[in-house]
Amino acid sequence: MVNKLYQPYKPNLDFSGLDHIVVGSGMGGITVATWLAKAGKKVAIFERHYVPGGFTHSFKRKDGFQWDVGVHYVGNMDEDSSLRSFFDFLTDGKLEWESMGEVYDVANIDGSEYQFKAGKENFRKQLISYFPEEEKTIDSYLKIIEKTNKRASAFYFEKIFEPWLSKTVGWIFRKRYSKFSKKTTWEVLKGITKNERLIAVLCAQCGNYGLSPKNSSFGAHAMVIGHFLEGGFYPIGGADQICEKTLEVFTAHGGKVFINADVTKIITENNRVKGINIDEKFIACKSVISNVGVNNTFNHLLSEADKNKCNFSLKNVQPASAHICLYLGLNQSSEALNLPKHNLWYYKHHDIDKIFDEATLENAPENFAYISFPSAKDPNWEIKNPGTATIQAISVGNMEWFENYKNTNWMKRGEEYLKLKLKFETEMLSVLFKFFPQIEGTVVASEVSTPLSTENFTNYKSGEIYGLAHSPKRFTLSFLRPKTKIRGLFLTGQDITLVGVAGAMLSGLLCATAILKIGSWKIFKEIRASKYS
Repeated sequence: MVNKLYQPYKPNLDFSGLDHIVVGSGMGGITVATWLAKAGKKVAIFERHYVPGGFTHSFKRKDGFQWDVGVHYVGNMDEDSSLRSFFDFLTDGKLEWESMGEVYDVANIDGSEYQFKAGKENFRKQLISYFPEEEKTIDSYLKIIEKTNKRASAFYFEKIFEPWLSKTVGWIFRKRYSKFSKKTTWEVLKGITKNERLIAVLCAQCGNYGLSPKNSSFGAHAMVIGHFLEGGFYPIGGADQICEKTLEVFTAHGGKVFINADVTKIITENNRVKGINIDEKFIACKSVISNVGVNNTFNHLLSEADKNKCNFSLKNVQPASAHICLYLGLNQSSEALNLPKHNLWYYKHHDIDKIFDEATLENAPENFAYISFPSAKDPNWEIKNPGTATIQAISVGNMEWFENYKNTNWMKRGEEYLKLKLKFETEMLSVLFKFFPQIEGTVVASEVSTPLSTENFTNYKSGEIYGLAHSPKRFTLSFLRPKTKIRGLFLTGQDITLVGVAGAMLSGLLCATAILKIGSWKIFKEIRASKYS
């Protein structure tokens, strides 16, 4: 069956007359591509994977099970929110969302359970019920979150300023935000409370930005916490509907998507983009928009001379953390097994930094697990897959643990590698059975992905899923903005803004604005006035 949304790349296809080429089909890429296509530009997306979507795609197996690879929930999706309006614009209102309910996250820290409830006041009251002596601290925390995020809005908006405006006005926005972004989450929280258990609870969702409290920027923490304050939502039909519904609109406006298209070089001349190379095939365009991460863009797709022109250096910023994931298929429904919609964050003890710092392949699941139930979140799952359910269980990973297998091929890494994955599966299952004993005996499908799997499909050399680490240093990098010093070269994706679907979408919006300038804001004005807003 031929997929009408994308086609395999072949060097003999007609690629003439392109205004913009987008490298990579993750959320940032498909956002800017669709925005430009709706503005009447001729746009093509080139994706190295055999399916588009980046971390919004899902994978399927012959037994009928399907799992998401990156999207487990999205916040701020109430019908009157700006984020919802953006999604409706990208998908012409065809992407539907299901609320995860009153409780969207649960943290279990050495046996004690803490619920995260939707709604700022509900969230506040629930925390106070756990820590009644810390009411003033909790109120102070919420005020700091709000203040930080207000300054973050200006900080991200400044990324589309022209250089002269950035130098004369933009520095004010950057400086005001730096009071929070340059501090670690631990530093800020330790400044308002000495209660380390409360700090652990407030940081229980730190896996959403990939760093422990003493390593993460409070700016990243505040954005993620604020993003989910009104609850969690899940795309009806699965995470891949985000990409599919967006690409339906993109292709309806003349956009083209090519898979198995591994861009090998961005071609420039006299400090201007001329096009791309896929192996020896040159494809011309007016501009290139890279959505494959700044590390891949500058260290693999551009020449050393081009890199130097951009004043680009990642010497002091590490890649984000990697992960290992167990995917399970069960032979009973979510309802029959009483599986929750909410996610579970499990920590063996409240010293989250110690858990992350001392993680090994042997102890990772025993000390930390993030457990998600996609089939329970999706009201369409039971209709399409009656009598079955799915679970995903994630723990911290490290590419160094798999160094001996880096030169092997996907699905052909040998027996010793399979033994390591089986050991992880066994240990993670013991954690799952402890919290959900009812699933024992119902597992009929299982698969484990490692940082090597992530590297294979994304070309992220450390197997990271969140790009650059969300450390305080990251927020000082002036070159993390859509427009580069090479004319016609633009950047999008989570490295430019923040982790997650919403962060990547914001980067796409900023990139489209940098390209179209006032034209994109005219489009957005139409969004707010349209039937999709």
